[in-house]
Amino acid sequence: MADPVLLIDATAYLFRGHFSMRPIPAPDGTPVAALFGLGMTLQKLLREHRPRRAAAVFDAGAKTFRNELYPDYKANRGDPPDELIPQFPLAPQMTQAMGLATFWERGYEADDLLATLSCRLRSAGHEVTIVSGDKDLTQLVEAGVQLYDLAKDTLLDEAGVVARLGVRAAQVPDYLGLVGDSSDNIPGVRGVGKVAAIGLLAAFEDLDALYAGLDRVPDLPLRGARGLAQKLDRDRDLAFLSRRLATVLREVPMPFDPAALDYSGADPRLLDDFAHRWGLGRVAAQCPKRS
Repeated sequence: MADPVLLIDATAYLFRGHFSMRPIPAPDGTPVAALFGLGMTLQKLLREHRPRRAAAVFDAGAKTFRNELYPDYKANRGDPPDELIPQFPLAPQMTQAMGLATFWERGYEADDLLATLSCRLRSAGHEVTIVSGDKDLTQLVEAGVQLYDLAKDTLLDEAGVVARLGVRAAQVPDYLGLVGDSSDNIPGVRGVGKVAAIGLLAAFEDLDALYAGLDRVPDLPLRGARGLAQKLDRDRDLAFLSRRLATVLREVPMPFDPAALDYSGADPRLLDDFAHRWGLGRVAAQCPKRS
């Protein structure tokens, strides 16, 4: 990996820490397994890649504009586990103590902030690596922007998106508008699967072009093309709603100073104090620190 800015999907790794770790109590009994998992993930990433610039990005925890558009958005996930709730406000404190610029904005998801930061950094001439395994973020991949999946240790570029999903990065929201996304409870077009969606987006640039040329769909060399056209016509509104739900925002109104992302390691005193209070000594011991 060259010297890109690392933008870390920290909420995703906080949840991963919760579901992969055994219960761990802090000295006062507060559950900290998710914090420990996130902290160990981050210190390893920072030690191995030694970025010059990096940021951790979190969900703000409240409902977003997507819930206003579609009340059932992510309704299938239910409430977070009780033991995870007290760790939500502690996680940004930990990433700040680790020396990382840390971002969250009420009303928006981490994906929207990652998109906004990525676009602003690219405009400023920086290369970007987004650290996440979330397929929704493949839509941000372009020249100078790659997606790094820590769990798989894979780096995805533009060609990699096509190999993985069968569509170009710019078409990912259109693809999700057609097939939906069960993890986020995005409906898509009922009865349209991945193979059909890939075929449609090979024939049409995007949803707008597809629906403008809907009368051409029955003649496409796709299995069940006539029935496919009927399904598309029936669920036209769902397709465009689903695309909007799946599209990350690239212009979140948020403070941004590229210099704030400069990374030189943790403040030893700040991190040690945090680690002592919450029983995270292993995280502090292995995290890179300022000299």
